[in-house]
Parts: sequence; structure tokens; C-alpha cells
Amino acid sequence: MRLIIVRHGESEWNRIHRYQGQIDSPLSELGLRQAAALAERLRSEKIDHIYTSRLQRAARTADAIAAHHPGVPVTPSEALLEIDHGEWQGKYAEEISTQYADGLSEWREHPTRSQMPSGESFSNILKRTLDFLEAITASHKDQTVIVSTHDVVVKILVADALGMNMDRINRIWVTNASISVIEYGKDLPYLVSLSEACHLGTLASTREGQKAL
Repeated sequence: MRLIIVRHGESEWNRIHRYQGQIDSPLSELGLRQAAALAERLRSEKIDHIYTSRLQRAARTADAIAAHHPGVPVTPSEALLEIDHGEWQGKYAEEISTQYADGLSEWREHPTRSQMPSGESFSNILKRTLDFLEAITASHKDQTVIVSTHDVVVKILVADALGMNMDRINRIWVTNASISVIEYGKDLPYLVSLSEACHLGTLASTREGQKAL
């Protein structure tokens, strides 16, 4: 299976540095343009199935891709939701760094030990992500599948393919509307590309410009 993982375009809350988690923030104007550029980049790909988080920032990104691939099934999956940020959801990056400094440091440096107050444990998002991966690799052998999802899910899939320590996932930067490709076969999984964003040009979101993921 060839897995094309896309992170959604920039959301309104990405733009204003507000933690969103599972709150349904829409794509920003830039995010819509990023999704269109991503869809154009994938226009010539042979795609067998598209899976997406139901949150509109990912679903709208998936819909932009699907518009160039009529007849390709698009399936929402709860497994592809962003991690639930609990009490952090709706707060601005500056508020989190002030009110939850120790928790933020732990999340960045040791996410496997971290659980945001009233939020989802890392072990839960890890399990749902890898359970989803196991299911699609079994049902889409020799096919190309697109997954439209969120920052943490992308990082987990990449880290799993590389055999990385999951505590290192926040050393991976995933640009909005970027493409990461992993190939699964009889041998080891191979990371073919990571956070590819050449199709975005000047539309690309910078790491420095995005303080709340």
C-alpha cells in the first residue's frame, strides 16, 4: 500500500495561534488556497480511497482533493481526529505557555507521558492511529490511499514507519497542506517523503509562524 498522508490546510485557529484539538475550526482563506494547491498537486495521482477526519479543516482539504478524482470513495474516520487538547482547547498559545508551562514542556519533550488536563492521553491517540493503520494496510494492499488528518496523527504515522521513539515526534515539523508518503509492502515500511510542500510555494506556512498546533 502506498499511503499519502496530508495535513489539512491552515485553519482560522492556526492563523491566530489558538489551540483547537477537536474543536471544529474552519480553514482560513490561506488554508483554502493551500488545499486547492494541494489538490492540484495530487490531480494526476491514481487514488483508490480517501480517508479523512470529520473535522472540517481536514474534511474540506479531502474534498478539494476528491473533486479531481470523481468516483473515489471518501470515508470519514474518528481514528483520524486530532488529539483532544482538553482544557487547552480554545486558549491562545500565550495563555498555554503562561498557565500550563510545565504541562506544555512535558508535551513537547515527553508526549508519551503527557495528558492535557481533561484531554486525551497519548496512549489513546497512538492506539487509535495504529489500529487504523493496521486496518487499511490489510484492506488496501497494492493500492494508493490518501489520509487527510492532523499534526499529531501525521507525526505518529511517520514515527511508526521509522521505528522512532514516540517521545521524539515533536522534532518533526509537518507543514499545513503538505504531503508525506509511506510505502508498505512485504518488507519494512519506507518513508518516501516528509512534509513535501513544493506545490505551495509562497503559500506555505512556516514553523515560526504557527505557535499553536
